[in-house]
Amino acid sequence: MNRASYLKKLRGKLQRLPAHEIDAALAYYEEYFDEAGEENEQRVIQQLGSPSHVASQIMADYALKDLESTSNSTSTKKNMSAIWLIILAIITAPLSLPLLVVAIALIFSFGAVIFSVIIAITATMLGIFFGGIVALISGFFILTQHWQTALLFMGVGFIVTGLGILLFPIVARLIKTIVVVCVEALGKLFHKIMKKRKEGY
Repeated sequence: MNRASYLKKLRGKLQRLPAHEIDAALAYYEEYFDEAGEENEQRVIQQLGSPSHVASQIMADYALKDLESTSNSTSTKKNMSAIWLIILAIITAPLSLPLLVVAIALIFSFGAVIFSVIIAITATMLGIFFGGIVALISGFFILTQHWQTALLFMGVGFIVTGLGILLFPIVARLIKTIVVVCVEALGKLFHKIMKKRKEGY
């Protein structure tokens, strides 16, 4: 493999990144080859590793950098995109079979736990909100039969419904924080896996 075919393969592996990021990455590696000189082309290729290896690192680093630059952003789509890029980087990284199996198992178990936590939080919040509405409606139905109990039900209904509405932005922020932590944890996992690969796991 020569420099031109290496960079062509690298470009092909980076198709999921924005065009300007691909151009910046390729410009960096072209400069790297230029500095080493034509006579050291094969040594540089050996040092860098396969185009798949380099591409997986670039994708994971881009996902983490993009997440940090938009850490105050409320874009869940961006966070999910970062998670997907890191998962893709781990899966496409040239890993030995044992490391790849461990990585995939960790991703699935990690994803299942996070998904369960998000579902549990959402269900609790919706339960509080709809519980308040049910109490409120029940109060209206028994108003003519026993007004004291009706007032109690309606009061509890208003309080619980209000609590549900107040909790909504807090829960939304909590879920977004969980997603951000998820991305960072996946990024660290990727770097650990790649480090073990370099050490010859």
